[in-house]
Amino acid sequence: MSIVSLVKGCPLFHEIYENEINIILKDCFVATFEKGDKIINQGDESTDICILLSGKADITINKDEIETHILSIGEGDLFGELVLINETKRTANIVATRRCDVLVMSDVGFYSLFKKKPEVFALMVLNLARLVTKRLKKSNKIIESIKQKLEKNAA
Repeated sequence: MSIVSLVKGCPLFHEIYENEINIILKDCFVATFEKGDKIINQGDESTDICILLSGKADITINKDEIETHILSIGEGDLFGELVLINETKRTANIVATRRCDVLVMSDVGFYSLFKKKPEVFALMVLNLARLVTKRLKKSNKIIESIKQKLEKNAA
């Protein structure tokens, strides 16, 4: 299966044609990680965004020397996207739970689309906004659920 076929399902590439995806992929590379490898380390500085092409990984957060599992991700999932909105310090760990192939795109490669293909750049920014909004809404629901449980237990 081609990389284009794998990334087409990623929300970042929604409504983007294959020939345009091929242009984007020219500025990317694929990295391979084995089970247990840290793909991203919380606290590290980076300017790369990533798409999991194959495999599975866990998102974890370290706080007060305790590592907490947040969620698991799979093929087509995007991570590290906060670098595109000015957050270069990694906010979580991404740990391979099986062998993973990861498409890596630098922020420079992403922003170079502004001049090369402005319409594609605009779509990708819109897709990024949609993705971040979806994740924010999901987080808000979780927070509301926790709040309700706390209020119920306090009563």
